[in-house]
Amino acid sequence: MYAGYGAMMISRQMVTILSPALLKDESLGFTVKDTGDILAFGTIGAMVGKLIWGPTADRIGGRSTFLLGIFLTALLIAAFGLSYNVLAFTLFSAASYATKSSGWPGMTKLVGNWIPPSSYGRIWAILSTSSRASVFLGTLLFGYLLSHFHWRTVAFISTGTALLIYVLCQLFLRERPEMTAPGGAAMTANTTSDLEKTTTANARTGASAPHPLDGTNLWQGLSAFAKSPRVYWVVLMLMMLTCAMAFLDFLPAYLLEVYNLEDSQAAMASAVMPLGSLLGLLLSIAFYDRFSKRQLRGILTLMLICATGCIFILQSLAGYDLGDTMRFGLALSLIVVFGVSTAPAYYIPMSIFSIEYGGPHSATLVSLIDMFAFAASASFGFLAGRLAAGAGGWDSFMNLLLAIGMAAAVSTWFFMRGEARQSASRTESTG
Repeated sequence: MYAGYGAMMISRQMVTILSPALLKDESLGFTVKDTGDILAFGTIGAMVGKLIWGPTADRIGGRSTFLLGIFLTALLIAAFGLSYNVLAFTLFSAASYATKSSGWPGMTKLVGNWIPPSSYGRIWAILSTSSRASVFLGTLLFGYLLSHFHWRTVAFISTGTALLIYVLCQLFLRERPEMTAPGGAAMTANTTSDLEKTTTANARTGASAPHPLDGTNLWQGLSAFAKSPRVYWVVLMLMMLTCAMAFLDFLPAYLLEVYNLEDSQAAMASAVMPLGSLLGLLLSIAFYDRFSKRQLRGILTLMLICATGCIFILQSLAGYDLGDTMRFGLALSLIVVFGVSTAPAYYIPMSIFSIEYGGPHSATLVSLIDMFAFAASASFGFLAGRLAAGAGGWDSFMNLLLAIGMAAAVSTWFFMRGEARQSASRTESTG
């Protein structure tokens, strides 16, 4: 799972990594606005993908969903590398985002099959580092390759790498652990499923109890989601956090224009944000499962306030006489801290919530949440690209990001408050 999701993330990130080279390729006539539009339509593609892959993963299983996603995403990045106009770039980018959307629903089913609930926080933090580590290393590697090869060649190298990882996942990834029933008989899929449901319920409630959504169909599950205030809060939280994390999509262009870098330098420098996110997730591995939901509410909220502060200082750097080298170094440091502070809230709470609350419809729930988050990100892409290219320039872009950071902190506090109350209620009922 770790390698496979990394392959999908690198393939997805190629659009961003290649964006400085596309802007400098005079035969294409690219602008920052075009980059924003391509990323926004890619996000719309991701929304469509979530509608497809969530129910698909609940039906055909995590492994098949995951493998299909790696294979199709790799092929679409090759098609992106063969494109010659904005329309083709936009179509293949959107399609690759749609196929990459299979990754998290597939992993949600696989984690539910393999991992006990008491370890969800640690395991999701570990798996989430795949996203950030692959983006960090991929940005450095392919940014370096951009300085030696044409951007089309770099896209094809990315495809080859992803297809190699696909073959390895095809050989070694399994849907669920091999298990033996009492008495030594091999368990059937149904027996295994029943045991996992009971085990999950035991770990969740301290008593033998089925999941409330067991035996429900897709529409009944969706109806239950629509009636839950907790679902609305997690959706709002992810909408804001996804927009905040979308700063990475604009980061190469931001560094290119604000700090007058070469395209390969901008692509490589933008790796500091996924590096920060990776560090934040490594930190989460150590602390997340050790704290109560109430404690996590305060920790995650304070981290997002810190992230918002980083954007404010980053925006203010131009007003200080620091020298180009010091200003650029401080900017990169602030972007690292922004990544550290944002990633834990973005990746972990929603993933745990989707398994615990979604039960047999966990992949559908995680996809539904992501769909709304990507809708917000698409709107951000359209608006942010125009703000950056408009009269206000990157200053207007950063004002928007500041507002999003504050909204993310508030919505995270309210969501985690609901989770803390639910956890306390569950403790009282089983105590």
